[in-house]
Amino acid sequence: MALPSFIPLLASLPILFPSATPSDLPPPAPNISVTPSKPQFLIGDAVSIVCAAPGPMSTDRIQGFRFTGTAGWVTDVRTSRSRFVHTFDVTGPRDGGFYSCSYTVLRRGRGQVHSLASQAVVVNVRDRPAQPNLTVTPSSVTVEGQPLVFFCVAPPGAAERRFGFFQEELEVTDGIQEGSGAGGVRLRVEKSDQNQTGNFSCRYEEMTEGRWIASYPSDAVQVIVKDPCPPPLLSVEPPSGVVAAGHRLLLSCAAPRRDFRRRFRFFRDGAEVTPDAGGDVAGNGSELLFPRISRELAGNFSCRVEEEVGGAWLEAPPSQGVAVVVWGGASPPAPFEFLPLVIGGVVGVALLLLGILLAAWLCRKRRGSSRWRGLSPGDDTGTFPMGNYEGAA
Repeated sequence: MALPSFIPLLASLPILFPSATPSDLPPPAPNISVTPSKPQFLIGDAVSIVCAAPGPMSTDRIQGFRFTGTAGWVTDVRTSRSRFVHTFDVTGPRDGGFYSCSYTVLRRGRGQVHSLASQAVVVNVRDRPAQPNLTVTPSSVTVEGQPLVFFCVAPPGAAERRFGFFQEELEVTDGIQEGSGAGGVRLRVEKSDQNQTGNFSCRYEEMTEGRWIASYPSDAVQVIVKDPCPPPLLSVEPPSGVVAAGHRLLLSCAAPRRDFRRRFRFFRDGAEVTPDAGGDVAGNGSELLFPRISRELAGNFSCRVEEEVGGAWLEAPPSQGVAVVVWGGASPPAPFEFLPLVIGGVVGVALLLLGILLAAWLCRKRRGSSRWRGLSPGDDTGTFPMGNYEGAA
C-alpha cells in the first residue's frame, strides 16, 4: 500500500542529484614505473621514472606532466605527448623515497584540468659510506720545520677502499702515504711550513658493484703552523751591568710568545748558571737573581728559551749577551757606598798638595834669576844711570 507514495520521490532524484557528465570528471590516473628495476640504487645511478597517460584521450589534449617526490620537490614538464620519462642521477638519500605523477589536459569549456595522481613507486637509495675519523699528531698546532702525521681511520668493512686527504677543498699531494689497508692510512709530512695552515679533512672511496663510491668527508681539523720562536730579550738591573761586589744583580729573560709550554735557561760565558732565586715573571719570562753577587760571577751573560712542541723541546736562538762587571772586594755592602767618595777625596787632596809644591818651586826659581840688589846707606846714587832724563838747571 505504501509503494505508490515513493514513485514521486524516485522521479525527483535526477533533479536533486544530477548525474555527472564525462566533462566534469578529472582525467584518469596515469601509469607510472621506474627503470632500471633495482631493489636499491647507488650514489651516481641514473633513475628514470616513466609516466604514461591511458589512452585513448577522446577530445582532451595533453598539455604536460607533473612529477612529485616525498622529498618535497615538484617538476612540471610541458609536452603534448602521452608519455614522458623523467631522468635524474642519484646524489644521496634525499633522492630516494616515493614518487608519483599526473598529467594536464586542455578540455573544452573547462580549460586546463589535472588528472588523478598515479600510484606511488618507491626508489630505495643506498647511502654513502660512513665518514672516517681524522687525527693529527704530534699536535695540530706546531712550529715550522716540525713533522706532521695525518691519520685517517674508516669504520670496519671488508670492501676495497682508497683514501684521500684534503686541505680546504684541494687534495693534498705533498707528503708520503703509509699503509693501504681498508682500516685507514697515514699521511706523513716530514717538515711542515706555513702553507699547511688551514682546515684538513679526509675521505675514502669504496668499491661497490664495480665502481668507486665516495664516503662522507671527515670532520675538519684545523692545523696552525707558526714561525720559529724568536730570540728572547735579556735585560739587567742595574742597567749599566756594573755592580759592586755584595750588591744585588737581577737578570730578566723575556719571551712574549706563549703558544707552548716553555722553559728558560741562563748562561755565563757559555756555561749554564743555576739561579739562587727567581722564576716565571707574569708568564712572559724568567728571572735570575743574585742577592749579593761576587767578583767571580762577572762575565758575559745570555739566556735561551725552549718550547715544548709535540712532545719535543725546541730551542730558540740565544739572546744578545750582556756584560756584567763586578768591582771591589767581598766586604759587606755599607763601606762600598762611601768608597767612591773616599777615593775622590784622597785624589783631590793629593792633587792640591802637588799644585802647592809646584807653585812654590816655580816662585823660588824666578826670584833666583832676577839678581836684584838694593841700596845700602852711603851708596852713591850717581852711579845708577837714569836714562836720558835731564833735570832742570
